[in-house]
Amino acid sequence: MTDDDDLRARLRRADPAASLEPASPAQVAHLVEEAMSRNTRKWALPVAAALVLIAGGAAWAVTTGPDAPTPPSTPAPVPGRVVALTATAVQAKCREPEPQLLAESADFAFEGTVDKIENGQARLTVSHVFRGEAASVVTVAQAGETSEQMLGSGRFETGRNYLVSAADGSVMICGYSGEADSIGLRELYEKAF
Repeated sequence: MTDDDDLRARLRRADPAASLEPASPAQVAHLVEEAMSRNTRKWALPVAAALVLIAGGAAWAVTTGPDAPTPPSTPAPVPGRVVALTATAVQAKCREPEPQLLAESADFAFEGTVDKIENGQARLTVSHVFRGEAASVVTVAQAGETSEQMLGSGRFETGRNYLVSAADGSVMICGYSGEADSIGLRELYEKAF
């Protein structure tokens, strides 16, 4: 008896399904098809991002207290000023967003609502500028559909409210931009700005 035979015998004894009858070829084909066609990525990345943000939000809640400084005032939107940003089209593996990194890296950050999406461009009406020159409208190139690109649904949608930060004219990804109601994002902005 070889080591391989011994290993196979141990695996057979430990197999919890050893007493079951083998699946028919039709059952095997059905199970394989179901496993191959199921899109686990649809929910896996948003859930992972949400867990990271929950942990960050909990850490923020523990470290801030009632004596936290009030944020500085921000400039009012300038009517007619339009800012155009590009989307980052890279695949990324992200670490947890940090307020200090956001504060150091972002040269423009705002809150706005998408009022139109046309020709691959999302147009947002600005309601608040956290950093940078005031603007009334920002256009952003629509790119990707992953949570690394944009927290929440992964893309801009008409009528939704977003928090967006940019560095050198390019939208910051990996938890620094997304739907305003994404867990922990607003708190990240309040802490950074």
